[in-house]
Amino acid sequence: QRVLERVRSGKQDEDEELALLSEQERKILDLIAKGMTNKEIAKEIFLSDKTVKNYVSSILSKLNLRRRSEAAAFISRKRPPA
Repeated sequence: QRVLERVRSGKQDEDEELALLSEQERKILDLIAKGMTNKEIAKEIFLSDKTVKNYVSSILSKLNLRRRSEAAAFISRKRPPA
C-alpha cells in the first residue's frame, strides 16, 4: 500500500509541476519530446530561435531538470505514446 501511495504521490507531484508551465511551454515541451531542435521548434510555432531557447531554459528551471533529454523523458512519462 505504501508503494501505491508513493507512486500516486509522484504522479501528483509531476501533475503539479506540469501545471507550472504555460500553454506555450507545454507545447514546446511536447515538441522537445518529439526530438525537435530549437531551430525546428522555432520554425514550427513561428518564434525566433532565441525565444525558444528562453522557453526551454524556463521549462527546465520550472521542472527542476538539467537537460532537454530529461524534459523529453518527463513528458513521455506523463503522456505515453498512443
